[in-house]
Amino acid sequence: MKRKRIASRLFNIFLLAVLCYLILTSLSDRNKTIDISEVPQIYINEEDELFVNTTGCRISATKPLSLYALSFMEPIEPVLCRMQQLMVAETIGDRNYLVRNISRLGILSWRQVSCIYREFVRVDDAHNKYISMKFFKLTDRTRYLEVGTGLQHIRTWCWVDFGRIIFHDVLYFLPPLPQDTNRSTELQKRKLSVMILGVDSISHMHYMRYFHRVADFIEHLPHTEFWGYNRVALNTYPNLIPLVSGLSVSQMEESCYKDELNFDKCNFLWNEFKRAGYSTIFAEDTDTAGLFIYRKRGFQKQPTDIYMRPLMTEIESHSLYRTTFDLKCTGHRLYGEFYYDFVSKLIPHMERQLFFSFLWNMHGIHDVFPFAKFVDKDYLSILTRLHEKGVMENTLILFMGDHGLRFDSFARTAPGQHEMSQPLLIAIYPEWLKRRFPLAISNFERNARSLITTFDLHETLKDVIHLDRLTNVNVRNRTLYLTNERGISLFLPIPQNRNCKTAEIKQHYCLCNELKSVSTHESAIQEAASFAVDRINELIKPYPQCKVLSLQSVRSAYRAKSSTYRGNYRLSQVMVRLKTTPGDGNFDATVLITMFNGEKTDMKLGGPVTRTDRYADQAYCVQNYRIEMYCYCL
Repeated sequence: MKRKRIASRLFNIFLLAVLCYLILTSLSDRNKTIDISEVPQIYINEEDELFVNTTGCRISATKPLSLYALSFMEPIEPVLCRMQQLMVAETIGDRNYLVRNISRLGILSWRQVSCIYREFVRVDDAHNKYISMKFFKLTDRTRYLEVGTGLQHIRTWCWVDFGRIIFHDVLYFLPPLPQDTNRSTELQKRKLSVMILGVDSISHMHYMRYFHRVADFIEHLPHTEFWGYNRVALNTYPNLIPLVSGLSVSQMEESCYKDELNFDKCNFLWNEFKRAGYSTIFAEDTDTAGLFIYRKRGFQKQPTDIYMRPLMTEIESHSLYRTTFDLKCTGHRLYGEFYYDFVSKLIPHMERQLFFSFLWNMHGIHDVFPFAKFVDKDYLSILTRLHEKGVMENTLILFMGDHGLRFDSFARTAPGQHEMSQPLLIAIYPEWLKRRFPLAISNFERNARSLITTFDLHETLKDVIHLDRLTNVNVRNRTLYLTNERGISLFLPIPQNRNCKTAEIKQHYCLCNELKSVSTHESAIQEAASFAVDRINELIKPYPQCKVLSLQSVRSAYRAKSSTYRGNYRLSQVMVRLKTTPGDGNFDATVLITMFNGEKTDMKLGGPVTRTDRYADQAYCVQNYRIEMYCYCL
């Protein structure tokens, strides 16, 4: 669906939604799930349009302003960090300086302020080490303090009154800019850089709700918006591993991550781009929840040329403090603001050389439904600078998410359940790519309405390394031998008969399933819910510190509108949303039921049982990321 077409209807939808809001406020239980059938005029497009309409998959065209989405769109005040930003890092020429950032310090004199900075370097993904320390005093006349040259990571703090900390932050200086030798020989004769610009937990609909300024900006750029982008797994790690490696988690763990010591032996996209002569960048605005860190050991050797992780490790260990919504600050900045500053400082490097960058932002937007409205302006600023500095002229940008909101109570509504499996994906690319590779880009744009996954994105980015694969002749030849497999470059036509099975998407995550609401009191539904809880208990059985769970209630249930018949066998599918005790855990499960001549013969899960509420405090006794969502510790 083109953005202008959607925008023309949003105002009318909003008026209708405001009227419906009065009805919503009378509901006694805000978290009660509304079935799709109860809100067809808002949740499902009234023209019965489809995001994807192929022989293998039909995905209904949903809307961003469902009744329940509207009720969660409450205004919130900007989130602020209380500490003043006493100093910032600035490189002038080839020298690095700590620069005093404020002119007055309230009633205090600068002579009362004492400071220390300590320079540190990375040891591994869990540790840094200090290599120097300097004590210094600030004065009314002192604004610049020279600290060195080149790449530097510094932790600095200042105090008054015999130890009262008034400033504590981690500052950094990026490596020197590469030489502009005729812009690196015209970027090695028109090759294409890559930027993965990721926003954690952003669904396509959530983007449409809040990223108005970004959407307007992108509308005036060459781009393709993908409406059939489907998650393949539960959370960030198993959804992004296919993107960066081309493998599923199980395949990767059987090969390069077999001993689970670190990921150094694994071949990721940045390794392939590095071998092709690209500069590589990896940045995340988190320490504890990073892609390769959460319940894992990360890298021993630094994976990319520029790497943000040592900064986040230092912040998390020393300068972190919390503010509204339990969000994290360092100095005067939220973690997200620290990340946006880092990305902005990368842009001069991106102007001068070919690069592959993996940039991932999760802070705030991962946890707070309306926080996305603040993020909109930050991404507009980043995209505007990339455009003004000419970086977009030589870069394929994948502006994308990994899944929708998973833990907000919105996830327990019918629209929220759908959105979890439909993350955002928009590709922005230079105009010359269309002229040079018309057939490849024609396929790319047509695939906007195909069922696609991160496995396909991996193959797409591999093509960027070898642009000669995208000539009309090569695309035609490759298309002749194309099979309906898991990972297909988006520069080739995705087969019309692709479905979730051939794309290797578990039924539990599959957007192609057309579901209808059914009574939670049906015996088959109750049996399916009990079956799901039994499977959970089987998983936690080896962990005696976890309590056995019992089914408390079935909150809502859905049945697939179509069944599969094989002779006298019928395979049907139900999705149950249930609550367990102890702990009041909220879970979703897809159960596949096999019938023979009307009698049930088998039940199995159509993917993992997933959780839609927070569980961290309940699961303190386990460190296994596969088990923790199910564990209620004794």
